[in-house]
Parts: sequence; structure tokens; C-alpha cells
Amino acid sequence: MWRGKKVRKEYPEDFKTMFGLCTMTWAEAISGSFMTGLFMLYLTDYAGIGSFAAKLGTILLSAGRFVDAIDDPLQGFIMDNKKPGKYGKYKPFIILSIIMMTAAICALFSIPSAIAKSQILVIVWVSFFYLMYDIGVSFFAENPLKQSLTDDPVVRARMTTWPRVISMVVVIPMSFFMAMLTAINKGIGDMHKSFSVLTFIISGIAGIVSLIGICLVKEGKHIEQSSDARITLRDAVYAFKKNKPLLVSTLVGLFHGFVWTLVFSTTTYYIKWAYCTDLSTGVVNSDRLGFMTTILGIIQLIPTILMAAVSPKLVKVFNGPVKVYRLSMQLEMIGGLGLFICMVIGALHQTPVLFFIFITILLLGAGLSFVPGTLIGIECMDYGMYITGKEEHALINSIGRFIAKAQTALSSMLVGAVLIAVGYQVDSVTDTYIGDLSAIPGMLNSFIVVSGLVPAILCLISIFILRYYPIDGQLREEINTALRKMKEK
Repeated sequence: MWRGKKVRKEYPEDFKTMFGLCTMTWAEAISGSFMTGLFMLYLTDYAGIGSFAAKLGTILLSAGRFVDAIDDPLQGFIMDNKKPGKYGKYKPFIILSIIMMTAAICALFSIPSAIAKSQILVIVWVSFFYLMYDIGVSFFAENPLKQSLTDDPVVRARMTTWPRVISMVVVIPMSFFMAMLTAINKGIGDMHKSFSVLTFIISGIAGIVSLIGICLVKEGKHIEQSSDARITLRDAVYAFKKNKPLLVSTLVGLFHGFVWTLVFSTTTYYIKWAYCTDLSTGVVNSDRLGFMTTILGIIQLIPTILMAAVSPKLVKVFNGPVKVYRLSMQLEMIGGLGLFICMVIGALHQTPVLFFIFITILLLGAGLSFVPGTLIGIECMDYGMYITGKEEHALINSIGRFIAKAQTALSSMLVGAVLIAVGYQVDSVTDTYIGDLSAIPGMLNSFIVVSGLVPAILCLISIFILRYYPIDGQLREEINTALRKMKEK
């Protein structure tokens, strides 16, 4: 029976482009997982640099934000002012970004034993490669690249969804990192070395695949800009003054962006010391830790993939991303408050099931938020070009990057402050707690405030701010019509 020919999708939804978009993000996703969930944990538990680790991590993350305040806008100006070449305008910077992020992660999570013996050398090593990672992240102009490919919000949703789903599949090893670390260490016998080996394997593979992916993506059209349309520092101020969508989006991101980082910076610590440790001796049950973190990995993975897949359909049903974004925050509020209430009544530490239930609800909301949040960010780029006639996409993207990096750093700093307060110290070889064991229950309660109550409050504030986002279906169509005319000139 004749079934008809399968219709081949046109650029930019052709297989080559979509495959490239789905794979070019691997290095960024993997490196982000390392920095969000494991950076402070590596320094304090596995780097072999002693009690100095928590202070180093906290100070470094704080200093890094001052660098970002100058560095991120500067990198945005550099990218926006580059004229499109043979390989596009933003694509070469993404290639550079992938190389820098991969090299930096491999070095940051593999501090040589000889370096670890000297605090000065440790500071130099960690600071240098942290800065390399930081600069690399800012050059990853994924959203400006996507903005050039299409102005259709439904197509953009698909371009955001599939890379997100694939990225979550790719970070499966990160979800089960502790379990794999425990397994590898049975053969190596040194947690410090095992951590380094596993980091090189995961990050190296992700970096190679990402370079292949970005090479497959053909960048879209750009508007012709005269020499006097060069992006300047004044445009950064002008962007907030005239671009109301950007202002609202940035304020929402300023609060809501903390939810993901606060949860991921505390969950492994909480599981390790609440459910996998004998608090009378400080000895960690490695097999139980591997099992519990595997459960956490599954809970992190499935809701995120499920909600990312559902998001485009909801964006279409609700005629835009705003209502979907609001729904995601409501789910996160429920999960966060559930964790906090269970901690207050004394049930959370005794019942791991409750912890996993409310973390699941929270992550359902976090998974749902990614696509609408990204679409709003790209719409802000559209609006900026609509009112100025300039491509300020990298500059606008750098604002979001700066906030995201600041949130990751501040979340880790908050965890670091808790660890410093309790005198946190772990043997990097045996993974045994050698600090004051009586301080652990208080530390665990602090982590639930950080990952439960605080996110719920931040979501409530974000929902209120989101009410003022001005782009609706009618304005969106006006913007798209105007941009098409600009690119046709």
C-alpha cells in the first residue's frame, strides 16, 4: 500500500540543524551541572585541601561576581559588534566557549596532589581555571544564535525543548555521579583521584560532541547595521530604560533563577548527612549514598524531561509563555513549602520518602519553567531590535548570563557560609566526617530553609512581577512583522 512520501522539514527545523542544536549544548549542560551541584562539594570533601576549602570556595565565588559585572557586558559588546562572517556572527564564539568550559572543568575538578599541599598554589590554580570557565560561559551565545534562525514562537519552543530534553538525558551521568564515583573508587581506592578520572571522562566526551554539534548549525540572517549603529555602553542602560519586557524579565530572573541553584547546591549534602551517615561516628555508608543519589538522579531527570516535553504544547494552548511560566512557579512553591513544613514538624529527617516527594513536585515546576523562561528571554531580544534597529542580542543575553552565574555562585556561597559556621571538615580519602558531629542536625535544617522556604518566597515575588510583562499575542505579531522587513532589506 502506498503511504506517501515522508515530508522533509525545511531549515531551520531540518534534521542537521536540530541535531546540531541538540548536541552543541552538551558541554554547557555538563559543566553547569558540575558547578551547580558539585563545585563546593568537591572542594570541601574530595580536593584534599582541608578546612580551608569552604572559605576558598565562598571567597572565590564572591570575587567572581565583581569580575562578571565588567566581563559579561564587555563580552556581549564584543559579540554584538562583530560583523557576520563565513561562519556567522555568534557561532565562532560558541566554539571558543565549548573549548574553554571543557578545559576549565577538567582542571577545576582535578587539583593535582602537589598543588593541594600549598594554599597559595591552590588559590592560583582554582582562581585561574574558574575565571576561564566564567569567560567561557559568557561566550556561549545560544539564545542569540536561535534568535537568528526564526521568529516563530512555536518553532522556537521546539528548538528550546528538544535541546533541553537531550541535555537532561546527557546529564544523567551527573545525576548518578556519586554512585559512579563510589563504584570507580572501589578499584582506585582514593576518592580524590576517582573524582578526577570521572570528571575527565564525562566532561571530555561532552566537549567533543558539542564541537561536532555547533559545526552542523548554519546561523540565520542578521540585519544590516551601519557603522554608526555600533553597540556602546550606553545601550546597556538604554536597554533597561526602553525595553520594558527586558526589565520585567530580568527582575523575574533575579528572584526566580535562585530556585534551581539553591535546590541543587544542597540536595546531595542533605542526603549524604541526613540519610547515609552514622552521626555517632561520622562514617558514611557509601553503598547507601550511591543508592540514594541514584534515586535523586531519577527524580531530577524524569520530571525535567516530562515537563520540558509538555511545555511547547502549553505555550501553544495559552498563546504564549507567560501563563506557563506562572504555573511552573506555583508548582515550585508547593514543593518548597512542603519540604519546609515537614522539617518543622520533625518528619523530614526520619522519612526520606517525604523528602523525595516534595523534591519531585519542586522539580516538576523547575522543569516546566525552562522553555517559557527561555522564550521570554528571546522575545526581549526581538523587542530590543524592534525599538532600536540594532542587534543587541549578546548584550541582552549577557545580562541573563550574569544573573545566572551570580545565582549559582551566591547559592554555593550560602552553602559555604553554613559549612564554615559548623566547622565542616571531611577526610578526602575515606569520606568520613571529622568535624563536630553535633553540629550536623542544625546544618541539615539550614539546608532545608535554603532549598525549601527561600525558593517558595522567591517564586511568590516572581509571580507578582510577571504580571507586568507587556508582550501579548498582538504585540508579538507586530514585532515579528517588523523584524521580517528589517532582515529582507
